[in-house]
Amino acid sequence: MEERPSQVIEEYLLVLYKLHRNGEKAKAVTLANKLETSAPTVHATVGRMQRDGLIKVNRAKEILMTQLGIEMAESIAYRHNLAEDFLCNTLGIPWYEVHKHAHQLEHAMTPLVVEKLAEFLGKPEFCPHGTPMPGLSLPGDSFTLDQAETGAQVEVAMIGEDLEDSVELMRVLQQQQMMPGQKHTILERSEVMQSITLDNESGQSVLPMHVAEKIIVIPSAPQA
Repeated sequence: MEERPSQVIEEYLLVLYKLHRNGEKAKAVTLANKLETSAPTVHATVGRMQRDGLIKVNRAKEILMTQLGIEMAESIAYRHNLAEDFLCNTLGIPWYEVHKHAHQLEHAMTPLVVEKLAEFLGKPEFCPHGTPMPGLSLPGDSFTLDQAETGAQVEVAMIGEDLEDSVELMRVLQQQQMMPGQKHTILERSEVMQSITLDNESGQSVLPMHVAEKIIVIPSAPQA
């Protein structure tokens, strides 16, 4: 497949790439749910992607990316992350909403634009939400916020990409200083309420566990 895939194919590849990177299995129903489309549409698109050598489907009906598919998906993810950096840190679009704008911009960027934009931005290693560029990874001591013990001090490393799809949720996270680089102390874990209470210099905040489990943190040394 020599020419650049369509926007639809790129969207499928990006979803498959995120699932692959998270160690999650992908089936046609997974894509239908993630992309909010019908099963027949997914079936037809998956067929085209198989024909073009981007994916394979095993006996368990799991969709696996080929090396070509992975390389194309990494290119899309890189363009998306660059677009988020540019929109947030250069144009000043709010952190909580750059994801939706970058999702549109990523499909319009030519290889030359990607190259020049990366140089202009200083070749960032992470997007504004902490997602590593393809080929890079989070620190080895990172873990999800829901695993943090009471009294622990943590620093936000990454906001899970599933959370980025909700502008309102991202707005709340920004208001609560739940952004990469921000440090928090775990005040309380409530198994009954399925929530975690945190404190930082801006005040206290409470997060549901299902949100906390999609936020990656690293240990933070106590401030002197």
